[in-house]
Amino acid sequence: MKEQKKQLVNNRVILAISAALFLAACGGGGSGSSASTGNTANLSATQQNYESVALAANGGLHYLHASLVASTSSTGALTVAPSSNFYTDDSSITQSPAAGEELLTVGHTSVSAALSVPTIAVARRLFNGAIYSDAFPAQVRVSYVGSNVQEDYLASDGKTVTHTLLGTNYSVVPLSGLISSSPAELFSNSALGVLTNTINGQSFYNKQANWRAGASYVKVVRNEVGDSVTTFDCLAPVTTGTTPTPCSTTISTLEGFFPRVSTADGKSYQITDGQIVTLAGMRAWVATAPLATATTEYRVFYQYNGGINVGYLVKDGTTLQLAPLGGGTPQDSYYFLNSAAVQSIKAAIAF
Repeated sequence: MKEQKKQLVNNRVILAISAALFLAACGGGGSGSSASTGNTANLSATQQNYESVALAANGGLHYLHASLVASTSSTGALTVAPSSNFYTDDSSITQSPAAGEELLTVGHTSVSAALSVPTIAVARRLFNGAIYSDAFPAQVRVSYVGSNVQEDYLASDGKTVTHTLLGTNYSVVPLSGLISSSPAELFSNSALGVLTNTINGQSFYNKQANWRAGASYVKVVRNEVGDSVTTFDCLAPVTTGTTPTPCSTTISTLEGFFPRVSTADGKSYQITDGQIVTLAGMRAWVATAPLATATTEYRVFYQYNGGINVGYLVKDGTTLQLAPLGGGTPQDSYYFLNSAAVQSIKAAIAF
C-alpha cells in the first residue's frame, strides 16, 4: 500500500494547472482600516498594525484560499465547476489583547456566491505523549509577548495548547487603483494570483475593477514557539479522529521499521538517516535532512499503540514560509486581506 501524502492545513500554498485547468492555491487576506484601534500608547508598531486589521470593528483578518476547475463553452462563456472553491478564513478579536488574552472569533466564508466552502481537514498534533485534534472552528488565544503577537492554538478539548505561533511583524500595505495593477508580491504569494489565469482568453475577474476605499493587505511573519509535531494517516483508510491510520500495526519498534520506502517523500529511509529521540512525549525517529517543503519540516516516524505512525516536525524558532504560486524561493511572509479588499474581489470575480 502506498503512503498517503500529508495534507497541509491553513498555512501552505499549492498551485497546480493541468490541461483541464485545475487551479489550487492558498493565499492571504487580512483587514485594516483607520477605524478602531485600542489604546496604542504602549503598543509596538507590530501590535498597532495587528489591531488596525484584526479588531472586529475594523473588519478582521481574511486569508484567501482557491481551488478552481474551469472551462469555456463553444460560445466562449466561462464556467467554473461546482466542485471549485474560493473562500476566506476569517478571524477577529473583540478588543485589544493589551489588557490580557483575547479569543479569536473564527469562521469561513465563500467569496463567490456560486461556490461553497469545502470540507476543511482538521490538523492532528502530538503533545505530551498523546494525539490531539485541533479545535474546529479553530480556538486561538491571542496575547502580546514583548513587542510581538502570540497565538496559542487549542485542541478540541478547549484547553490543551498544542501549537503556538509568534507574530514578529505585521505590516499593512494600502491598495488602490486597478486590481490588475496590484503589487506583484500579492499575486505571487496569495490565492489572488489564481485570478490572473485565463481560459481561451476568458478572465476570472473584471480587469477594469478597482480596489474599494480602505482596501489593504497585511504581510505577517510568524515563528514556531516550541517544537510542533503534526501527524496524519500514513495509509488508507482516511480518518478524522485521534487515531490516524499507522504505517504498520505489526512492527512495534522503530529499530524494526527500517529501511522504509516513503512514496510520499520519494525516498528510502535508513535508520541512520535520522535519530531516535523522545519527541512530544513519544519515542520517535526524526530525519536529519529536511523535507522539500517551503517551511523547514522534518519527517518523523513514532511508536504509538503498538505500531508505527508518521508525522512531521517543525522545530522551535522556525519561520513559517510560503512557496510563491509560480515557484521560486520561499517567502517569510503570509498575506492577508482586509474586509474592503475581500469585498473588492467579490465584486470583481466573474464566477
